[in-house]
Amino acid sequence: MNDGKFYDMDDAVAAMEVLHAALTYDLEELETKIRTLGHSPAVVPMRDNQEHAGYYETRAALHSGLCSIAEVLAWIQWKTEEDPEGDVAVAVQPLPSLRGCSIH
Repeated sequence: MNDGKFYDMDDAVAAMEVLHAALTYDLEELETKIRTLGHSPAVVPMRDNQEHAGYYETRAALHSGLCSIAEVLAWIQWKTEEDPEGDVAVAVQPLPSLRGCSIH
């Protein structure tokens, strides 16, 4: 318990890991499709090839999502290691909320 709220980190971590696995699967499928079209997933096509540009934008977004998930999982592990008792619910506090304009 923490300030009257219970944070089930095991569920949160499991959900993040499932999301990571799903995004990894999607990325592998997308890169297979790019290879099927005769392109390298690592080489972005020329700007005049708009047909394939969407694939590379999606690929970049998937990589970004995977990096974000990895950062959150690393933060949880780091905060958990800070607590000598190993009490994840106490060690991991919710991220602060910032008031202001959304960038999305």
